Amino acid sequence: MARRSLEKTALENRENDLLRVARHLFLTKGIDGLTMEKLAAGTNYSKGTIYQHFSSKEDVLAALCVQSSRIRYGLLERATVFKGRSRERALAVAKADYIVYRLHPDYWRVEQVTDILSLTSKISPTRRASLDALVERCAGIAIGIIRDGIARGELILPSGLTPEKFLLALLSLTRGLYITSSDEALRHWAADDPSTQEQLLSCTFDGFGWRPFTGDWNYPETVQRIWREVFPAEATELGLIGKHSKKPA
Repeated sequence: MARRSLEKTALENRENDLLRVARHLFLTKGIDGLTMEKLAAGTNYSKGTIYQHFSSKEDVLAALCVQSSRIRYGLLERATVFKGRSRERALAVAKADYIVYRLHPDYWRVEQVTDILSLTSKISPTRRASLDALVERCAGIAIGIIRDGIARGELILPSGLTPEKFLLALLSLTRGLYITSSDEALRHWAADDPSTQEQLLSCTFDGFGWRPFTGDWNYPETVQRIWREVFPAEATELGLIGKHSKKPA
């Protein structure tokens, strides 16, 4: 039993070493620069050994996405403990997403290849199942909050618009903002300041009738509560705690 445990640990450590090099290759050279040959050249392992862990280059990318999705899911799970109304809890989820983008940009970039991976059959069934399950869990957290808002009468979606489609609209907004921020010609419009995300989400939530409306609730205070109560370490690293808090009278 002890020997099997040691062997399993050794395999996991080796796979983590391979993924560390693979992540560096992807971030510095792009998808085309990540090949099994370059992965072997960047490690002490042969191609044969690498193929014991990954069935293809796409399988390596899928494994990187699994790592990144685990980070995102952990942050989203923390967001679910925030006490507040459904729209406030949706903001907590948005802040988890913002943390991935700002503090884990390498993970965020890796996640962008998920859609490409969905088009290939070169991923091992086990890896695909792990990735699909994580993506579904992440989306499920947000969809659960949207459904809770509907159940409480705080959100009434237009006829034919499902919670899943509403989430798609929100993801398109935030992901579009992050992608635009990486464009040198446009990044001055899409600043890394989290207030940009908050303003756009406020307009979207108000437009879809998610109550309480912006003018009826102190959402800047909600955001500060989220930072203090859910993500204090991350907010400190970003220099955000206390940024919008009211001054003592």
